[in-house]
This record gives sequence, C-alpha cells and structure tokens, in this order.
Amino acid sequence: MLEWTSWIETARFHSPLRNGALEEQTIEVRRDPLTGHQSIYNPALEGKISILFPPTDEAYLEERAAASAAACFLCDGKWRTMTPTYPNELIPGGRLIKGESVLFPNLFPLGAYHAVVMVGHRHHRRLDDFPEGLLQDALALAVDFVRRCRAQTPEVRYFTINANYLFPAGASVTHPHLQILGGVEPGTHHRLLLEASKAYKERTGTRYWDDLTASEKATAHRYITEIDGTHWMAAYSPMGVNEILAVYPRAADFSAWTEREIQATAVGLRNVLRGYHALGFSTFNFSCYSGPLGADDGSFACVLRMVNRQNVTPHYRTDDYYFQKLLKNEIMILRPEKLAQHMRAHFL
Repeated sequence: MLEWTSWIETARFHSPLRNGALEEQTIEVRRDPLTGHQSIYNPALEGKISILFPPTDEAYLEERAAASAAACFLCDGKWRTMTPTYPNELIPGGRLIKGESVLFPNLFPLGAYHAVVMVGHRHHRRLDDFPEGLLQDALALAVDFVRRCRAQTPEVRYFTINANYLFPAGASVTHPHLQILGGVEPGTHHRLLLEASKAYKERTGTRYWDDLTASEKATAHRYITEIDGTHWMAAYSPMGVNEILAVYPRAADFSAWTEREIQATAVGLRNVLRGYHALGFSTFNFSCYSGPLGADDGSFACVLRMVNRQNVTPHYRTDDYYFQKLLKNEIMILRPEKLAQHMRAHFL
C-alpha cells in the first residue's frame, strides 16, 4: 500500500507588501512514497513564476542559436569528420546512423560507455517542434547501442538515456542531442531507485511501479494517459520543476525495449515538450533509468523523469541552489494535479 505523505505548515510574518500587516502563508510538504524525496508547495510562489522563471527572451535565443551554428560540429555534415568513432568490434564503421540521427562517442566520457546522439540536422528547435519520427530514430539508436554494449561487456549493466536541452539545462552545445551513460555501477539516484524498489517488493510482495501506476490511474489526480502500455503522469513529489514521470511496466531494463516502448517514448516526449512550450518554457532535462541488464528480479520497471530548467534569458538565474543541491528538496511552482490537467490537453 502506497503512503501519500504530506503535511501543512504555516509561516507568519509582518509583510512590507501589506504595510506591515501580519500575513500567513500555508506551505504544503510532500514526501515521495518510494524514495522519501520532499517537495515544497507554497501557493504564493505561483505569483512569482515570472520572477523565478523569467519568460524566454526569444530574440536573444535566436541570436545565440545563430551565432553558435557556424561553429557547431554537428551542423552541415561536420559530424562526419569532427566526431569520434567507436572501435569496429562494437560498431562497424564507428557510428550508428538512423534517419537524421547519428550516435558517436563522447570525447569526455563519464562512464565506461558514454555516447552522444545527434537529434536531427537542425541546430535549434522550439519545444513544440520535436517530431515523433525524429525522436523515435534517436531513441532507437540509443537502445541499439545499449544492446551492443551488453554483448561486448556484460559486466557493464547499468544504463541511462538522458538529455540536456540548451545551456540553462547544462547543455554545452545548442544542437539537440541525447546522451547514453553505461557503467558497472548505477549513479546515486539510479541506485536509490533500484534499492528502494527492491526493498518495497520485499516488504509488500508487489512491484512499486505497478502499485504506483494503478493508484495514480484510479485517482486520476496526476495521471495523464497511457501510450501503448507506457504510463505518463505528473510526479507527486517532483525532483524538478514541472516533473513528468513515465513508467514502462513491460520492460525492467532497456534490453527488453521493443518498438512499442521506443514509439511510446517518442510520442510522450513530443507531447510533454508541446505542453512545456505552452507553459512558456524553452529548456528541459530528462533521464530514463534502466534496471540492470539481464537481471530482472521483479522489483523494477524502467522509469523516465523529465523536468523544466530556467528559460533562456541574457541574465540567467539558476533554479538549483542549496535547497535542491544540498538539502535535496524541491520547490513546486505548479501543483502536480494542475500540471497533469494542463498536460492532458497535449496528449490528445
């Protein structure tokens, strides 16, 4: 049985915005049922969204995109001579190519395997302009790469598929791309998800991810939709701004992904990005976590987390500070139930 833990705290102070009158603000704290991660919601912050997340400066973004295009090593076919290649025993020819997407090694890897996927020829796209087919080709390359790595080095079992889009989200290049990381051990949050899922299964006899999707679907407060067996919802206690969560109950790890999972992910990502664009956001991160390849103990299902980051403006203000980085808490600027209601319109 899932525990949807939350509580209310009240802050009282004399506000200069009300001529010194006593003000009370109600703060809702939520705790994630699996990991214990806490998120904070103060309704007063909704009125500060334009301060916390200034709107995208479209002219500045276009200027930056145009200025960086000339030197972009992915544009105009320059990737053919300016990107590294894998050994032939892993990938004959050194790179994987599908449609407009190309996979190659990261020059500065952060794991035993660290690949980059160029997502299309265009240097810059608005969030409402990521076609399903383009995303599907990029994801197909990522899954193909994971399978090749598993065959080459079975001891490297822990993989994630990730994206940083635009510099406020940590991207070093403007050109859309994915990153695939693989190592002999999972990363910090990846490990937490795996260990907490196993502990839940041992404690309850059921898989957390099945219980989560069943509960969210039954209440429909945060549930968005199902796409060919993949469930999309707003996170109860988000790890980032406007977090959308996807769960893959048929696939415990990436080696179990079929065209169904790839296509469902492409459709879901396209729709979420449209929803983010409609909210006025221009950047995002996502990470999709796999169970250890070929070692399904019945406790885990692949899961994807997707969040907004700061918009592109000349005077950038990061949305991560001590509250997130050191205390590991998160602020909600939209209640997840309201976010889910908004996103449903973009999955029609």
